Amino acid sequence: MAVSFDRHRHWRGMLGFALQSLWRHRLRSGLSMLGILFGVVSVLALVSMGEGAKRETLAQIERLGTRNILARAANLAPEQANAARLRGSRGLTPEDAARLRALPGIEAVAELREIKAATFGLGRESAPALYAVSLEYPDLQQLGIESGRGFQSLDLAERRLVCLLGARVAAELGEEGRPGGHVRIGHDICRVVGVLRGRDLGRAGNAPVAMRDFDRAILLPLGAEAAIAPAGPLDELVVDMGSAERVPDGVALVTRVLDIGHRGAADYTLVVPSELIRQAAQARRTFDMLLAGVALLSLLVGGVGIMNIMLVSVTERTREIGLRRALGATRADIARQFLAEAVLLTTSGGAIGVLVGILLVFGVAAWAAWPAVVTPWAVALALGLSLLAGLLFGAYPALRASRLDPILALRHE
Repeated sequence: MAVSFDRHRHWRGMLGFALQSLWRHRLRSGLSMLGILFGVVSVLALVSMGEGAKRETLAQIERLGTRNILARAANLAPEQANAARLRGSRGLTPEDAARLRALPGIEAVAELREIKAATFGLGRESAPALYAVSLEYPDLQQLGIESGRGFQSLDLAERRLVCLLGARVAAELGEEGRPGGHVRIGHDICRVVGVLRGRDLGRAGNAPVAMRDFDRAILLPLGAEAAIAPAGPLDELVVDMGSAERVPDGVALVTRVLDIGHRGAADYTLVVPSELIRQAAQARRTFDMLLAGVALLSLLVGGVGIMNIMLVSVTERTREIGLRRALGATRADIARQFLAEAVLLTTSGGAIGVLVGILLVFGVAAWAAWPAVVTPWAVALALGLSLLAGLLFGAYPALRASRLDPILALRHE
């Protein structure tokens, strides 16, 4: 027990001596920490920004449903649209949906048609998107109801002019945006039966696939839009495969059915959320490799600076080293002393770098509206790198100091 206490006191005294030595040359010590500090800031900023972007991207993709396959009408040039019509394709149609529903292994198929019509009672700059959807669509796209009710079978069967409002549209309409209120679309009046739960899309412009902003949308029962706008093809089909494991086989099945129905016309595109998640994970692994390279470069640059400073310190303190050896200090004591100083330099720079990095990350996130997440492992990585830099680049100066001949060191001027 006494040996353990003496060892603890020995280490505490050595660290105190190291702090005194660094404080005597505080300007030089501060400048030598800058390399580690900036390296830690860059690593923490990259990790935090990357983690925030990754989480936002995955959240956006998961809103599409990992067990879903989306068939969307392609944006065709006029000559491409003419070629599709010559093949006999009418784009995505309810008949496509009916053929897909009849296939084994498909749980449900939902339809969406975008409507071009004027809405009244809202500012021109906030004109909502108008969609006619089938009964299953809100559930497959995870559109929760905040107040009121969702669509019912009779709404579609009788083509009732009722609607669901997005959260922002409802807020802008005020009293008329609540269940029981009314919205004028074109020449017709639609009764509001429900309000959708708000969804934060984040930086939807950076999403890997175009996201529909249902917060700024009005939904009608599919078929009721015939009173408002002329009939046309569907804009989207959502195919529910029941589980994410069945999606790969479902992609081939859906492609085959649509190719036959469209007579080979490439007038639709498939979006597979589960595949997008896999691609996002692969991109994240590539980013992690790039980050590892940046971290190693930061470690090298900061560590070389620390090594240079410690070598200068060894030269300046040659007589001190000789005196300590003459008073009974061992080579191991000298080595530990200089190694402790190097580690203190790098960990102090790392700790300050973590604080500066956190402030910088949240400052940039607030200013640029960029998602950022400072995770514990990112902080641990930054501090671990700074500790590793002290151990690796402080080892040679410490070894060099410990190998000085005590007699020659005492004679050093």
